[in-house]
Amino acid sequence: MLLLVASALVTTGLAAPHASTSAQGLLAAVEAHLSHEGPDACLTPLVNELKLRAAELTPAERAWATSALMPWKADLLDPVAPVRAAGEAPPAPFASEPCFSLGENRITSAHFAVEWDDGTISEATADNFLESLEEGYTVEVDELGWKAPLQNDDYLVLAYVQEGSYQGAYTTIESCGRGVVPYIVAYAGSFSNRSWAETMAVHEFNHALQFGYGYSWEFWWWEATATYIEGVVYPTSNWWASYVSGYSNNPHIAFNASDQNDRDIFWHMYGMGLWGAYLDEYVGGPDTVLATWESASGGTYSYGMRAAFADLGLDFDAAYTDFIVRNTVMDYADQGAIPGVDERASIDELPASDEIDGSTRPQGYGQTYIRFEKEAGEGDLVVSFEGEADVPWSVQLVEVTRDEIVRVVAAEIVDGVGTVTLEGFGAEDVVFVASPLKDGDTKYGFTWSAELVEPAVEEVVVDEVGDEEAPGGCGCASGGGPGAGIGLLLGLAAIARRRQGAPTR
Repeated sequence: MLLLVASALVTTGLAAPHASTSAQGLLAAVEAHLSHEGPDACLTPLVNELKLRAAELTPAERAWATSALMPWKADLLDPVAPVRAAGEAPPAPFASEPCFSLGENRITSAHFAVEWDDGTISEATADNFLESLEEGYTVEVDELGWKAPLQNDDYLVLAYVQEGSYQGAYTTIESCGRGVVPYIVAYAGSFSNRSWAETMAVHEFNHALQFGYGYSWEFWWWEATATYIEGVVYPTSNWWASYVSGYSNNPHIAFNASDQNDRDIFWHMYGMGLWGAYLDEYVGGPDTVLATWESASGGTYSYGMRAAFADLGLDFDAAYTDFIVRNTVMDYADQGAIPGVDERASIDELPASDEIDGSTRPQGYGQTYIRFEKEAGEGDLVVSFEGEADVPWSVQLVEVTRDEIVRVVAAEIVDGVGTVTLEGFGAEDVVFVASPLKDGDTKYGFTWSAELVEPAVEEVVVDEVGDEEAPGGCGCASGGGPGAGIGLLLGLAAIARRRQGAPTR
């Protein structure tokens, strides 16, 4: 839901991000969104690129885009006229109006002004919108510690409700006074479901706050953070959790993928709100999510999570490999509402093997999940892996119940090749997860094979009178006693633990 006005980009000296398709293609995508029925995402990423490539549109196309998106302007790139003349000081000591006005009607609160035109929404609906925005302010700014919106001491944040049945919104910035101010545009269709409208409001408000931290972050984290925030402000609505399907349906897509035109990647950006939930529950709480924004500096839409973790003194690969293990059962506070991750295959007979190729090969920091069903037999599960030699890999076997992680075994992969064994398979299902630990959208294929082998039995020495003595005098009859595997389990205790101190959602 991120939109940067072209004039603001010029003012701040920022370079425009690379556009991934033609301006006409973006225009078609906007039209498709506006005609879509039911709760949906917003237009912001599409509008962003469209404005940046407006010069490529014909006059008729540009006029249509302006009327559909910003009918209060003569052209997409025109500035909005401020309420006060240039150089005129805002009222003191506190803000009492927005920088500019778009609607015929207005109601205000301590930090916001909601405006709408006659016949668009009722005043009661506007009141609900205003209340949700203030709830977002209370949690995001007062409780979590995000910076207040740009120039919020001088101006109220404008939230304008535009006519139209589309259920979605966008947030943008506009030049005003000493700099820029954020404002929100929500289509009237967004308010047909009050619960969804509430989460939309706090999502958009989070974008308004994000502008206060510059323009460094990659696009996907703008969307993922705002999606995660929905669940923090409204912990019982679980609308944020439904968007996780954008990730869980396509776990092979690159961790940091963003694209306004590829539908799967578009939804993946929202689905990665799950990473925000992971950081919240397992890596320092909501302060860690905020810290990723506070650490951002330099560049334009190029600051990534590996760099943020390095700047914060955190180990990204360790967190990431734990993240993809937890996703086998969606081991989060909102587990029951989060869509399960898509598994490439479910294996009920062993031995088995396969080659992972084609369009669903994992991209950089994307994943492949394969389930070995407990009905496949009993024994030690041995999985052999062979992937591209010049890519570091994470390969793990995760024993799971329906909703809990029992134990984890990680493979040592050298030059793309390795074998991993999970002893005592057969009590529960085991999920194999493989991921290339390399940035980018290159696809990486691999092969795997799996078999069950009989557990190894230690040689037993029998003396002349029939007494049994285990090697070394340990008093154990075989290698399958209670202490078997204890070193592995201790070493993986941090990964296998349940949510200790996780926030109640």
